[in-house]
Order: sequence, then C-alpha cells, then structure tokens
Amino acid sequence: MKKIGLIISVFILFAACSDLEDLNKNVKDFAVVSGVSLYNGATRQLINNMSSTSVNVNNTNTWMQHLANTTYADESRYDMVTRGVPQFYNNVQYRLVLMNYKEAARVLETEPLAGISQAQRDNQLAIVEIMSVLAWSNLVEIFGDIPYSQALDANKYPTPVYDDGLTIYKDLITRLNAAIAKMTPTVAGMPTGYDNINPSTPAGTVKWIKFANALKLRMGIMLADKDEAYAKTIVEAAAPNVFVAGEKTAMNYSASPPNQNQQYIDFVASGRDDYVVTSRLIDAMQPTTPASDILTVTVADPRLAFYATKLGDVYKGGNYGQTNGYTTSSHVNPINTAPNREWIIMDYVETEFLLAEAVERGFNVGGTAETHYSNAIKASIIYWGGTAAQADEYMAQPSVTYSTAAGNWKQKIGNQAWIAYYLRGFTAWNSWRRLDYPRLQPVPVPLQGITKVPVRLLYPVSEQTLNGENYNAAATKIGGDSALTRLFWDTAGY
Repeated sequence: MKKIGLIISVFILFAACSDLEDLNKNVKDFAVVSGVSLYNGATRQLINNMSSTSVNVNNTNTWMQHLANTTYADESRYDMVTRGVPQFYNNVQYRLVLMNYKEAARVLETEPLAGISQAQRDNQLAIVEIMSVLAWSNLVEIFGDIPYSQALDANKYPTPVYDDGLTIYKDLITRLNAAIAKMTPTVAGMPTGYDNINPSTPAGTVKWIKFANALKLRMGIMLADKDEAYAKTIVEAAAPNVFVAGEKTAMNYSASPPNQNQQYIDFVASGRDDYVVTSRLIDAMQPTTPASDILTVTVADPRLAFYATKLGDVYKGGNYGQTNGYTTSSHVNPINTAPNREWIIMDYVETEFLLAEAVERGFNVGGTAETHYSNAIKASIIYWGGTAAQADEYMAQPSVTYSTAAGNWKQKIGNQAWIAYYLRGFTAWNSWRRLDYPRLQPVPVPLQGITKVPVRLLYPVSEQTLNGENYNAAATKIGGDSALTRLFWDTAGY
C-alpha cells in the first residue's frame, strides 16, 4: 500500500508541475503573425511617429515655428535631452518600424501564397520595401551617419557600426528603384483591410508606384548640393512618374480608437491645451503691422482660415519658444484634429515645389519654375478648402508672384513651401534645411547651448553608453554630435 501511495504521489506531483508550467504559457498572443499584419502595424507606428506633435516624440512643428507651446516650452527651446526625444524616436523607428518591416518581408517571402498570385506577392514585398526606404531615409535625414549594414540583428551585431550617411542614402535610392521595377501595376497589392494608405486594388498599386517616384524625386533633390550629377540623374528619372494634380499619399485613420489620427490624440484626446499657432506663421499669412519679416502680403492667405481659429474677429498668434496663454491665442483649427483626419505623407503640392527647385538647378524635368511654383501654391490652397478664385487673388500679389517675389529662387520657393507644409514638421524641416529659407530666427532663450534652430537631432544617449566606441567614431566623423552640425547633404546655412 505504501508503494502504491508513493507512486500516486509522484504522479500527482508531476501533474501539478505540468499544470504550473501551463500557467507560464502565453495563450493570448498570436503564435504566428502574417506578413501583411506586420506591415500594417509598422506603417501605423511609422506615420504616428512622423506626425506626432508630442514634446516627448517630435518637436519639428515647433522648431519650424508653426506651433508654440502654452506650458512646456523647453523642447521648443531645443532641449532634446530632458525628455530623451532622440532616444525615443530612434528606438521606435528601429524596434517597432524597421524590425517589423524586416520581419514582414521575411514572412511574405516564405508564407504560402494563399490564393494570390506571385505578382501580387511581389507587389506586397515592394510596398514593404518602399515604406522601409521612407523610414530609413527619415533617420538619415535626422541624424546623418547611422547603424545600417549591421542594424536589425542584435544577436550578430550587438554594437553595430555607423555607416556613412551618403552611402546609405544612395543605397536606399537603389533599393527604391528595385522596388519600383518589381511592381506590376495591373495587379493589387496588400489585401483589403491591411493597407491604410492606398486602395487594395490595381489602381492602388499605381498610386504606390507614383509615391515611390515622388520619394525618389525628394531624395534626389536632397542630394543636389552634395552630388549634383548623381542628383540630376535621379530627379530626371523620377520626374515624369510623380503625382499629378489632386494626387497624394496619405495615412487614412479611423474615427474610433485605437487607430485615430496621432494629432487628434495629441491635441484633443490627451485632454491637454499645450499648443497654439505662432505669430510667425499668422503674420506671414495676413497683412500685419509691423509687416512680417518672412512674407509681406496685402491679401490674406485663404489657408489661414483653415489653419487657425480666430479670437473674436482676429487671429492672434503665440510667441514661439515661449509659454503662451491658451485662451488668448489662436488654436489649431479643429478640422485638423478630427480623429479620422488623413495625414499627408507626400502630395502633388510637394512634388511641384520640388520640380520648381529642380528647374532652377538646371535639371531637365519639363515646365518652368514659375509654373511648378504656382501649381504648388494653388493646389495647396484648394486642398485646404480655398477656392480657385481665392488662390488666383492671393497669387496675383507682387510679393507672391514668382517673377516679382522678393529674393532668389530659394527664398521664393522656401517661404511658400514653409507655409504649405503646415503640421508636416519633417517635410518643413527638410525643406528649410536644404533651402535655408525662410530665415527662421532662434528662440529668445535657447537651451543647452544651441544658439540656432537645430539642423539635426543629437544621437540617443543610449548609444553613448551601450555602443560607445562606434558612437564616438560616428560623432567625430560628422563633425561632432551637435544639434548645429550640418549633415552631408546640408551644405549651405546662414
């Protein structure tokens, strides 16, 4: 009997251990995730990161002096360290965006076709690659030299080297060309419900091809001051295949959580009143006394009514880089903070400004700089809600008309692009750094010794502690880990 009891006890013990081990199993998470799901999640995270206005994530809208703070102004005064902005942004881009795009591509290459053609699978892989290029190019444009060839494989490369920014950028353009060549325009791309940018149809694939060419156009222009001959080749190849009037690539959001517009989350759902529109932007868009130092107009820009709210009968901008009263300053117009408001990644407006710039640089892209410039302004006004008649009236002013507007071509295009890229901080920042217009002045009381508007993000603090040797080499190579170190493509300055 004792032996029988002992045997029973042993069986109970093993059974109990087995039950306890079962408790350690995660039965709620997916055991297998599809490639299209990984793509969709990474894309949402990427665009949320790029469109965010949170002081913890992305301060480009305040650096570009479109928005001013009401309470927490340190980040608009160029403090990147206290809240760890570079580290947060960098970590999200590598860990939640690029790693998931890499895994999405791996899964799509290996999982069964499940009722779709190889051509559609190739389109899906190309879409993942296009968005990967967007994410990588964003990081290069922010930091300069970054981990690239040894990135995304922590087991093999726990301390990755930093690759040369120009070399990365050119490789990304090569990857973009390969992705475009891989796509079949008569075949759909992502399945329905997994692409919140373009339709899951052949027409949607055509839009992806146009976006890829628009991105190539932008990247080519970004290199124009660094490698003119190479940039000319890239720009001239892309130009015939970009957006036409009314076309865009935008992230489409839902009215319901958790897939709402990030700017709705920042401005409304947060329950915070942290931002107002700056006097710099408002003064440049309407007749003011004294006149704006950026753009003096006698006819108000019709977009102002869609950008900002009035205080009674007037617009009153906040002081950039300072604290402001929320109730005594113009707010971001609520049309921009709807939960399902789209967020523009690239559009016809941007490509027309880029083509105007290309013409002025002597690149063979067709048309005149004046025509492309005028197309961009008119399209921007109509997109925001203005009429063609309002656009014509605004553009007829000598200070806006291309042939009579003040300054050189960089000033004419730069000033108007700055106005058009409202709430698109990275796009505005890229344009400003490349053209050096408008002449944005630093905040009255800058922090951390940054005496001008930043031209790059500092490297994340974690790189100094976890990847110190490679960090030090990279910082030395680019000319110092400073917010005022101009990157390889940013050769001018003022």
